[in-house]
Amino acid sequence: MKKIIMYISAMLFATSLSLTTAQAEGVEISADLGVASQYVWRGVPQTSSKTAVQGDLGVGIGGLSASVWFSNAYQSPAPQFSGHDVVEFDWTVDYSGDIADTGIGYSVGGIGYTYLYDSSSNFPELYAGISYGPVSLTAYYNISDSGNKAYLSGDLWIDIGASTSVGGFDLSGTVSYANWKNDTVNRATVANFKDGINLVTLGVSKDMEVSDITFTPSLTVTIPVIGKAADGNRYIYGVATTNEFVAAVNFSY
Repeated sequence: MKKIIMYISAMLFATSLSLTTAQAEGVEISADLGVASQYVWRGVPQTSSKTAVQGDLGVGIGGLSASVWFSNAYQSPAPQFSGHDVVEFDWTVDYSGDIADTGIGYSVGGIGYTYLYDSSSNFPELYAGISYGPVSLTAYYNISDSGNKAYLSGDLWIDIGASTSVGGFDLSGTVSYANWKNDTVNRATVANFKDGINLVTLGVSKDMEVSDITFTPSLTVTIPVIGKAADGNRYIYGVATTNEFVAAVNFSY
């Protein structure tokens, strides 16, 4: 995993060197690299409280963009990869724009979640979002089961977010609603998949410019709010969850 992270880090750095030329030709290239105290996705810890190295590489022309995001994750459940940390790669194609003279923005696209050393967890989502000023709503819809049935076609996740800036700090808050596919065959613990508001996420960050690099420290807390199951735990994606804190620092070009 370390070799993969080092390779991608070098790729991101090399990409930054060609940024000015690419922008002059109408193509926008972006790259970032960061370190987080842990990786939490939709309230579910992915690294068992271990540090995560994460990055992103994107290219855009007009309103159309494509990007890949990566992070180390959990230990591989596949026997042939015992001792390997899974590396997640999320591939996104997006089209974003705004409706003239309305202040309304929109985005549509798809995400392919892929997992090196755990391909049984791969699955795709489609999404559509709308925003007005600091408020946004984005819906994600799973269109295919993962091989291990951890993610099922028909799962719907909706983020309702708001953001603002105070004293140079960027503040954000998101309320997440889930509607889970009711599948008693692939989800033996279907009672733990409760529809409704599952999660509240709060974040604070601050951008600082150093030459051509933006340095961004941040702090995020995820708070499961779905009703407790019979055992007293709150479950998201069938995993018992608690409040999680993530401290991170990100470098972007």
